[in-house]
Amino acid sequence: MSKILKNSAIYSSLNLLQKGINFLLIPVLTAYLTTHNYGVVAVVTVINSFLNVFYLCSLNASVNRFYYEFKGDDEKVKKLFGTVVTFVFSFSVFLSIILGFGHQFFLDPFLNDVEFYPYMILGMISILFNPVFAIFQYTLMVKQEASKYGLNSFLFFLSNLVFLLISVIILDYGAVGILGSLSLTNIIFFIYTLTRFGKDIVLGIDFSILKQSLKYSFPLIPHSIAGVTTSVIDRLIINNLLTTSMVGIYHIGNTFGVIIFIIASSVNQAFNPWFNKQVKEGKYDDIPEKAKLLIIFYCIIALGVSFFCKEVLQGVTPVSYHEAWEVVPFISFAFVLHGSYYFFAVPLFYDISGKGNRVLPIVTIFSAILNASLNFIMIPKYGIIGAAVATLISKLVLVISLSFIYNKFLAIKYHSKEMILIPLIYFVISLITFMSFEMDNELLLKICIYLLVLFLTFLFYKKEIIAIKKA
Repeated sequence: MSKILKNSAIYSSLNLLQKGINFLLIPVLTAYLTTHNYGVVAVVTVINSFLNVFYLCSLNASVNRFYYEFKGDDEKVKKLFGTVVTFVFSFSVFLSIILGFGHQFFLDPFLNDVEFYPYMILGMISILFNPVFAIFQYTLMVKQEASKYGLNSFLFFLSNLVFLLISVIILDYGAVGILGSLSLTNIIFFIYTLTRFGKDIVLGIDFSILKQSLKYSFPLIPHSIAGVTTSVIDRLIINNLLTTSMVGIYHIGNTFGVIIFIIASSVNQAFNPWFNKQVKEGKYDDIPEKAKLLIIFYCIIALGVSFFCKEVLQGVTPVSYHEAWEVVPFISFAFVLHGSYYFFAVPLFYDISGKGNRVLPIVTIFSAILNASLNFIMIPKYGIIGAAVATLISKLVLVISLSFIYNKFLAIKYHSKEMILIPLIYFVISLITFMSFEMDNELLLKICIYLLVLFLTFLFYKKEIIAIKKA
């Protein structure tokens, strides 16, 4: 457990810098960008999330899975890494050419009033060069080299931050500055990756390894698309049914909720290699308890974010962004449930026969369809809060569905009911922030309630927490 916590801490802190840059820069960006410009960045980012699935072909999952099958044969591991990198970049170039020439058919319908040039062009530059660096980072994760992963993430963050501050504050490039800074950073780290892989990779395609990798990863593509749809389709629908400015406001609120996602995904990055090792050694007993306590940890963080985001937004953003706090509790706990999803899904990913990979997309696609449908129904009636509620409901349905099937692939018995009910209980508590208190210091009251919840949580799970510390 100590290695999971150590690696998770590295992944979480560095991912907060890399992926959470928009959150850290909210006071700056909201001062220099209108809600419309913020919306432009959000729409391009969402489209890039979808494109990233096709560019990677879910081969990152193959790297994670087959490294442990090939471990011990260094030459085969090098060929695995080299095959994936060579194929991914070649396929990325091919897709970029198709999308560039056919953007009016493939991209423009989703952009609405966001211009393809220069905004989407800059987004496409990022998505062309990023997958190779992403694969490099995955290789470090599967080897559990969290420190190297963290250093790379920090350098990426620092480079992007410098370029962004220059382009937005000094050059006043607005949305172009944000998207252009990310493009430049991705180009630099593409080159950096090629120099750093060195002796750990054999460039070129080993077709037997490629066939095996694609056979494993291809069934995951619908699952990945469904996962992205559930997470970001709301912004495209808001852009279509409301305005790009409302996308900007919603995106600010979502950025607070993403804190939970970054923590949960960082833990998952550390948990997956540890899980694979434990299962291969037949050590199943500790897994359920650790998963439950991590969900409780996510809930505590999500409750804090939900309770205090209103005051933070009012203190660091212009008035035009202040209503964004209303979506934060729903988004935060949707991502807590996504953390539960990670634990329920990992047994299906472990199934090398591919049966789990075929079942998982069925569940995630259903969740994505539900999410999109609820967004179309609820956004016209309830605005951006409707989008947040739709996300929470679809995540809940996803987790409940997986809780019934995960143990058909591995003999692991999670505390399924608690991993679903605990987030819902904390979510209900978070709704206190919507209440009107007839007192001068509402913040003080929320601090007291939050501390009380922390105290009661510790009392209730004291034995488990102490056991984890000793592990």
